[in-house]
Amino acid sequence: MSTINLVIADDEPLAISNLKAKLANYPNLNIKACFDNGDDTLQYLQQHQHEVDLVFLDIQMPGLKGIDILKQLNKASAMAAPLLILVTAYEQYAFSAFEHFAFDYLLKPVSRQRLAQCLLDARTALDKQPELPPSTHHKLSFRTGASTLLLDDIDIVLIEAAGNYMCIQTLSESLVIRETLKELLQRLPGHFVQVHRSTLVNLHHVHKVQPHNNDYQFTLSDGKIVNASRRYKQNWSKMLSEC
Repeated sequence: MSTINLVIADDEPLAISNLKAKLANYPNLNIKACFDNGDDTLQYLQQHQHEVDLVFLDIQMPGLKGIDILKQLNKASAMAAPLLILVTAYEQYAFSAFEHFAFDYLLKPVSRQRLAQCLLDARTALDKQPELPPSTHHKLSFRTGASTLLLDDIDIVLIEAAGNYMCIQTLSESLVIRETLKELLQRLPGHFVQVHRSTLVNLHHVHKVQPHNNDYQFTLSDGKIVNASRRYKQNWSKMLSEC
């Protein structure tokens, strides 16, 4: 089992000590550095990004906050290394964390069971990094009747059928268009895949894939849970980690 190199950033020495004590139970983990402020953390990650697999990142720190670091790293996918785990005592930051491609979100005090599940998910993601097409910021056009919408493809999280229309869910709003799923599949980039009879997902926004009954569930970067039918697994299995 390969070594996972990780960084811990937290302004509370006791929090770092407690987390290090729990992580000591996993011999394949290598703590490369610990920081007590956001500025030093960001500088280190920018200089050593390709040497770090996993980051435990406190949200409230002197200097740059955890969310600020997420924004400045400008990740295109939650699954892209280094995987960023937000650690905080405040639940209200979860949406913003996933919006900026955090891999996971842990509430303090971090339980051993929750940490074990987080590390298992991280190991799966790192062992089988998704081979997604390069993330782009190209404009995509959609018909809404008499007018046309122009959207950045990276802003689109998923598209779902809604009666005779399709509903586009972006990072900030929901929009209704007058196109069919079949028409969209013929012209959208390859990272938009059908995962259910009525659902298209932008794979750049997939945060987690897990079995659910006889099918799968996707957790997206905005926290939304999407059912994915086994029937459509061939559409995404080569680009995302297998469950």
